Amino acid sequence: MRMTLLLALGCALPLAACSQPPKSSAPTSEPMAAGADSASRCDAEKLTGLVGQTASEAVISKAVKDSGARHARVLKPGMAMTMDFREDRLSIEVDEQNKIVRANCG
Repeated sequence: MRMTLLLALGCALPLAACSQPPKSSAPTSEPMAAGADSASRCDAEKLTGLVGQTASEAVISKAVKDSGARHARVLKPGMAMTMDFREDRLSIEVDEQNKIVRANCG
């Protein structure tokens, strides 16, 4: 009897660790769904002249504002990045000298 109880407990604990907490009404950091608030969507077409500039804090802030994105990430050579698509994020790729080589949304 005792061994059966331990075996059942040993199976139930890992399953409980994988469960998700109940959803709350508080804001979350989950990616926006398609068709969400269009005011926060990033528009890369508004980023003319960004390539070639040094990725300073001022340049990045202006690019976020101009594109309509909520935030940006700067991707350096060899840096690991997530492949998730976020329509409210501006992704800016730089070279070894911190010069912008590409900017896109997602």
